[in-house]
Amino acid sequence: MEKNGKLLNLNPDSPKYGNKSLVTREQENELKRRKITFSFSYFKQIPNFQVGACSKGWHIGLLERLGALGKMSPQEVLEENKGSEALRCHPIDWGAKNIPIQRKDLEWLPKEILDNEAEFPIMQFSITKGTGRIVGYFDRDSSIFHIVLLDPEHNIQPSKKTNYQIQPTTKGLSQYDELLNKLERIKKIISDCSDKECKLHSHI
Repeated sequence: MEKNGKLLNLNPDSPKYGNKSLVTREQENELKRRKITFSFSYFKQIPNFQVGACSKGWHIGLLERLGALGKMSPQEVLEENKGSEALRCHPIDWGAKNIPIQRKDLEWLPKEILDNEAEFPIMQFSITKGTGRIVGYFDRDSSIFHIVLLDPEHNIQPSKKTNYQIQPTTKGLSQYDELLNKLERIKKIISDCSDKECKLHSHI
Protein backbone atom coordinates (compact mmCIF):
# COMPACT_ATOMS: atom_id res chain seq x y z
CA MET A 1 0.00 0.00 0.00
CA GLU A 2 1.32 3.44 -0.90
CA LYS A 3 1.49 6.30 1.62
CA ASN A 4 -1.67 7.86 0.17
CA GLY A 5 -3.61 4.66 0.84
CA LYS A 6 -3.76 3.40 -2.77
CA LEU A 7 -3.29 -0.32 -3.26
CA LEU A 8 0.04 -1.21 -4.79
CA ASN A 9 -0.39 -2.63 -8.30
CA LEU A 10 0.74 -6.22 -8.15
CA ASN A 11 1.38 -6.47 -11.89
CA PRO A 12 1.83 -2.99 -13.39
CA ASP A 13 3.40 -4.32 -16.58
CA SER A 14 0.87 -6.98 -17.58
CA PRO A 15 1.62 -7.43 -21.31
CA LYS A 16 -0.88 -5.58 -23.51
CA TYR A 17 -1.30 -4.70 -27.16
CA GLY A 18 -3.37 -1.53 -27.25
CA ASN A 19 -6.24 -2.25 -24.87
CA LYS A 20 -6.09 -6.00 -25.39
CA SER A 21 -4.32 -8.13 -22.80
CA LEU A 22 -1.73 -10.57 -24.18
CA VAL A 23 -2.20 -12.95 -21.26
CA THR A 24 -5.29 -15.01 -20.53
CA ARG A 25 -7.38 -14.64 -17.41
CA GLU A 26 -6.00 -17.96 -16.22
CA GLN A 27 -2.44 -16.70 -16.69
CA GLU A 28 -3.28 -13.55 -14.72
CA ASN A 29 -4.74 -15.70 -11.94
CA GLU A 30 -1.60 -17.84 -11.97
CA LEU A 31 0.53 -14.73 -11.47
CA LYS A 32 -1.60 -13.82 -8.46
CA ARG A 33 -1.20 -17.33 -7.02
CA ARG A 34 2.60 -17.28 -7.27
CA LYS A 35 4.40 -17.39 -3.94
CA ILE A 36 7.02 -14.83 -2.98
CA THR A 37 10.65 -15.70 -3.72
CA PHE A 38 13.64 -13.74 -2.48
CA SER A 39 16.69 -12.39 -4.28
CA PHE A 40 19.91 -11.14 -2.67
CA SER A 41 21.26 -9.75 -5.96
CA TYR A 42 21.20 -6.19 -4.59
CA PHE A 43 21.88 -6.92 -0.91
CA LYS A 44 24.56 -4.80 0.72
CA GLN A 45 25.82 -3.98 4.21
CA ILE A 46 26.22 -0.26 4.85
CA PRO A 47 26.73 1.69 8.11
CA ASN A 48 23.72 1.30 10.45
CA PHE A 49 22.56 -1.73 8.44
CA GLN A 50 25.12 -4.43 9.24
CA VAL A 51 24.70 -7.89 10.74
CA GLY A 52 28.09 -8.68 12.29
CA ALA A 53 26.88 -8.46 15.89
CA CYS A 54 23.67 -10.43 15.34
CA SER A 55 23.18 -13.61 17.34
CA LYS A 56 22.52 -17.08 15.92
CA GLY A 57 18.96 -16.68 17.17
CA TRP A 58 18.52 -13.54 15.07
CA HIS A 59 19.72 -15.32 11.94
CA ILE A 60 17.38 -18.24 12.65
CA GLY A 61 14.52 -15.74 13.04
CA LEU A 62 15.43 -14.22 9.66
CA LEU A 63 15.44 -17.60 7.91
CA GLU A 64 12.16 -18.60 9.53
CA ARG A 65 10.50 -15.33 8.46
CA LEU A 66 11.72 -15.81 4.87
CA GLY A 67 10.35 -19.35 4.98
CA ALA A 68 6.96 -18.13 6.23
CA LEU A 69 6.75 -15.35 3.63
CA GLY A 70 7.71 -17.84 0.92
CA LYS A 71 4.40 -19.63 1.56
CA MET A 72 2.44 -16.44 0.80
CA SER A 73 1.57 -14.66 -2.43
CA PRO A 74 2.27 -10.93 -2.88
CA GLN A 75 -1.49 -10.37 -2.88
CA GLU A 76 -1.81 -12.06 0.53
CA VAL A 77 0.95 -9.86 1.94
CA LEU A 78 0.18 -6.51 0.30
CA GLU A 79 -3.60 -6.61 0.29
CA GLU A 80 -5.05 -9.27 2.57
CA ASN A 81 -2.52 -8.77 5.41
CA LYS A 82 -1.96 -5.01 5.07
CA GLY A 83 -1.60 -3.50 8.52
CA SER A 84 -0.72 -6.86 10.08
CA GLU A 85 1.05 -6.41 13.42
CA ALA A 86 3.07 -9.57 12.75
CA LEU A 87 4.34 -8.64 9.28
CA ARG A 88 4.55 -4.86 9.65
CA CYS A 89 4.75 -4.65 5.86
CA HIS A 90 4.65 -1.11 4.49
CA PRO A 91 6.61 1.27 2.25
CA ILE A 92 9.46 3.15 3.94
CA ASP A 93 8.52 6.64 5.08
CA TRP A 94 11.55 8.62 3.88
CA GLY A 95 10.34 11.59 5.91
CA ALA A 96 10.42 9.67 9.21
CA LYS A 97 12.09 11.38 12.15
CA ASN A 98 15.87 10.87 12.28
CA ILE A 99 15.92 8.32 9.42
CA PRO A 100 19.65 7.77 8.65
CA ILE A 101 19.40 7.26 4.87
CA GLN A 102 17.32 8.37 1.91
CA ARG A 103 16.23 6.44 -1.15
CA LYS A 104 18.94 8.12 -3.28
CA ASP A 105 21.58 6.58 -0.98
CA LEU A 106 20.75 3.13 -2.34
CA GLU A 107 23.01 3.99 -5.26
CA TRP A 108 23.96 0.38 -6.07
CA LEU A 109 20.42 -0.28 -7.33
CA PRO A 110 19.80 -0.06 -11.09
CA LYS A 111 18.95 3.49 -12.10
CA GLU A 112 15.59 2.45 -13.55
CA ILE A 113 14.65 1.08 -10.12
CA LEU A 114 16.16 3.86 -8.00
CA ASP A 115 14.51 6.65 -10.01
CA ASN A 116 11.08 4.99 -10.12
CA GLU A 117 9.59 5.17 -6.64
CA ALA A 118 6.00 4.95 -7.95
CA GLU A 119 6.48 1.45 -9.42
CA PHE A 120 9.19 0.21 -7.05
CA PRO A 121 8.53 1.51 -3.52
CA ILE A 122 11.14 0.36 -0.99
CA MET A 123 9.28 -1.70 1.60
CA GLN A 124 9.93 -3.42 4.90
CA PHE A 125 8.88 -6.67 6.57
CA SER A 126 9.44 -7.43 10.23
CA ILE A 127 11.75 -10.32 11.03
CA THR A 128 10.19 -11.06 14.39
CA LYS A 129 8.66 -8.61 16.82
CA GLY A 130 11.26 -6.09 17.96
CA THR A 131 14.22 -7.68 16.18
CA GLY A 132 14.61 -5.72 13.00
CA ARG A 133 13.41 -5.52 9.44
CA ILE A 134 13.95 -6.89 5.94
CA VAL A 135 14.13 -3.98 3.46
CA GLY A 136 13.71 -4.23 -0.31
CA TYR A 137 11.33 -4.01 -3.25
CA PHE A 138 9.11 -6.19 -5.42
CA ASP A 139 10.27 -6.83 -8.99
CA ARG A 140 8.10 -6.16 -12.05
CA ASP A 141 6.49 -9.60 -11.97
CA SER A 142 5.65 -8.85 -8.32
CA SER A 143 6.56 -12.31 -6.98
CA ILE A 144 10.30 -11.63 -6.52
CA PHE A 145 11.27 -9.53 -3.52
CA HIS A 146 14.79 -8.10 -3.83
CA ILE A 147 16.37 -7.75 -0.39
CA VAL A 148 18.40 -4.54 -0.34
CA LEU A 149 19.20 -4.13 3.37
CA LEU A 150 18.87 -6.09 6.58
CA ASP A 151 18.05 -3.87 9.53
CA PRO A 152 18.62 -5.73 12.82
CA GLU A 153 18.36 -2.55 14.93
CA HIS A 154 15.26 -1.13 13.19
CA ASN A 155 17.25 1.95 12.13
CA ILE A 156 15.27 2.37 8.90
CA GLN A 157 12.32 3.76 10.90
CA PRO A 158 13.69 5.01 14.24
CA SER A 159 11.06 4.60 16.95
CA LYS A 160 9.88 6.63 19.88
CA LYS A 161 10.72 3.65 22.10
CA THR A 162 14.45 4.35 21.53
CA ASN A 163 13.98 8.13 21.51
CA TYR A 164 14.54 8.02 17.72
CA GLN A 165 18.21 7.17 18.27
CA ILE A 166 20.19 5.25 15.65
CA GLN A 167 21.72 2.07 17.06
CA PRO A 168 25.29 1.20 15.93
CA THR A 169 25.95 -1.96 13.91
CA THR A 170 29.04 -3.99 12.99
CA LYS A 171 29.80 -5.32 9.53
CA GLY A 172 29.44 -9.08 9.20
CA LEU A 173 32.29 -10.97 7.50
CA SER A 174 32.49 -14.42 6.00
CA GLN A 175 34.94 -16.84 7.61
CA TYR A 176 37.26 -16.39 4.63
CA ASP A 177 37.22 -12.57 4.81
CA GLU A 178 37.73 -12.67 8.56
CA LEU A 179 40.79 -14.89 8.08
CA LEU A 180 42.22 -12.51 5.45
CA ASN A 181 41.71 -9.57 7.82
CA LYS A 182 43.59 -11.38 10.58
CA LEU A 183 46.42 -12.18 8.17
CA GLU A 184 46.69 -8.52 7.13
CA ARG A 185 46.88 -7.46 10.78
CA ILE A 186 49.67 -9.99 11.40
CA LYS A 187 51.55 -8.75 8.32
CA LYS A 188 51.38 -5.19 9.64
CA ILE A 189 52.71 -6.25 13.06
CA ILE A 190 55.60 -8.16 11.43
CA SER A 191 56.42 -5.25 9.09
CA ASP A 192 57.00 -3.04 12.15
CA CYS A 193 59.47 -5.53 13.59
CA SER A 194 63.06 -4.27 13.19
CA ASP A 195 64.66 -7.71 13.59
CA LYS A 196 64.87 -8.85 9.96
CA GLU A 197 66.43 -12.14 11.08
CA CYS A 198 63.19 -13.04 12.80
CA LYS A 199 61.84 -16.28 11.25
CA LEU A 200 58.32 -14.85 11.27
CA HIS A 201 59.26 -12.48 8.39
CA SER A 202 60.01 -15.29 5.98
CA HIS A 203 57.16 -17.41 7.28
CA ILE A 204 54.53 -14.70 6.74
